[in-house]
Amino acid sequence: MKPSIKQLYSDNVDSKPINYDFSEGYSEKWDYWEASRCSECNKIIAGCHGEEQHKYIDDKSKCEGYIEAEGPMMNYCYPVSLYSFGNDPELASKAITDLPLCIVHFEEDEDNKYYLALTGGGMDLSWEICEAYMRLGQIPPMHFCSLPGIAGRGQSAKDRWIIAGCRRSAKVMINTAKYTMRKLARWSKGAKG
Repeated sequence: MKPSIKQLYSDNVDSKPINYDFSEGYSEKWDYWEASRCSECNKIIAGCHGEEQHKYIDDKSKCEGYIEAEGPMMNYCYPVSLYSFGNDPELASKAITDLPLCIVHFEEDEDNKYYLALTGGGMDLSWEICEAYMRLGQIPPMHFCSLPGIAGRGQSAKDRWIIAGCRRSAKVMINTAKYTMRKLARWSKGAKG
């Protein structure tokens, strides 16, 4: 799903990575939603933790295929708004199927905020992180918009869509900076008078 750039919200444009140790506290301190494709029927399934057979996750299925969802693999998370999906993390996780990310929620978070977390690593995944934000209805955080030149990235229609989202993020940040400069200039004039 590729929403129009004009329809994307800017809630997370200034979000930065947050360090968090995901090696402890699963289900007591945090939980995750990750959607994966069944190895046999290719159906997208959310709600699996670890590796499970399709027919045991979905009572209506007799499929013998497997679903695998390992959750966060790196010790970072990224704030994300999910109201484009009615704040439903399971539904949102389906929107980012096939990307190396999952949705995370912390139990102690009284504001019911959600985060993205990487389910893999080994290289700069800025393209994938930006795409995930955009699939979830947000322009990408400026922090990730300096996209790396990796193996021909930037040529496909999907990559051009991601670049357009990053350009919109940059414009939002530029406009915010200009507004701040005008406001500070007004304060400076007032202080001199």
